[in-house]
Amino acid sequence: MIPETVMHELRYIEVYTGKKIRNQRVGPYQSPMRGPGFDFDEHQQYRPGDDVRRIDWNVTARMGVPYVRHTHAERELNVMVAMDVSRSMEMGSTKYSKREALTFIAGSLVFSALSDQINTGFVAFADRVLGSAEPRRTRAAAWSMVQQCWETRPARHARTRMLPLVSHLLETLKRMSVVFIVSDFQTEDDVLGSKELAVLAARHDVIAVIPEDAAELTLPPGAGYLRLRDLESGRQVTLGLGGRARRRYEDEIRRRREAMARAFYRVPIDHVYVPTDRSPVEPVLALFTARMQRT
Repeated sequence: MIPETVMHELRYIEVYTGKKIRNQRVGPYQSPMRGPGFDFDEHQQYRPGDDVRRIDWNVTARMGVPYVRHTHAERELNVMVAMDVSRSMEMGSTKYSKREALTFIAGSLVFSALSDQINTGFVAFADRVLGSAEPRRTRAAAWSMVQQCWETRPARHARTRMLPLVSHLLETLKRMSVVFIVSDFQTEDDVLGSKELAVLAARHDVIAVIPEDAAELTLPPGAGYLRLRDLESGRQVTLGLGGRARRRYEDEIRRRREAMARAFYRVPIDHVYVPTDRSPVEPVLALFTARMQRT
C-alpha cells in the first residue's frame, strides 16, 4: 500500500502534468532517430545502400544527381518505463528516499504520457526482471504501474544487475519506443560498456533518469567518524570526517559522474539527474526542452 504522503504527491503530479507538461513532454516529442514517418528531416545525396524508395525525384531533377529524403521516425511511439527497485533505492537522507523519488518519477512519466494519449508500459528490475506491464493507455493502467513500482521488492541482498533488463527489453519491444531507465546505475555488471545496451539504444530512444540523494554528493558536517552500510550487500565501513577525507570523497564523486557522462555519450543515450529533495518533474521537463531545441 502506498503511504498517504506519497499518494498526495502522486495526485499532485497527475494534475500538474495534465495541465502544464503534456504539450512539452511526450506528445510533441520528435524522435532524434530516423525512420518511417512524415516529419521532414533533411535531404542527402544518394549513397550506395540507401533505400531507393526514398529518392526525392523533384530534388533529383533540380540538382541533376539523386537525392534521398530523410524523415524523423513516427512521433506516436510507445513509452517504456524501466524502474530500478533494488535495495539501494531505500536510501534517503532528505525528505524523500530514492524509492519515493523513483515512484514520483514513474508517476510523472506515465501521467504525462497518458495525458497525451501515449501507450505506456512498465518494467521493474533489481538483479533480474521482477515484473512488467504491457503498454496501455488508461488511467487505471497508469495507477497500476505506479502501485507496482512501489510494491515490488527484490530478494534480500540481491545485487543490482541491469543486463537482464536490457536483454528483456531487446526481446519484448517489437516497435521503436522511448525507453526511460530510472536507476542510479550502480550495478554489478558493466551495462554502460555492454554491446547489449548499445544495440538497445540503436533500436530505441533510451533515456537515463538518475535519482540522486544529497548524501551521495558530500559528507555530513561535523567531526569524528561515520559508519556506512551497503543496503544490498550488508557490508559496513567506517569513514572519517576530516578535511582530507571530504576532499577525497568529493573527488571520487566528481570522477564517477564524469565517467558516467562519458559512458552515456559513447552509447549514446541522454541522461538527467533528479535530486530526491525536489520535484522530479522539472529536471525531466528541462531535458525534453533541451532535446526539442536540438531538433
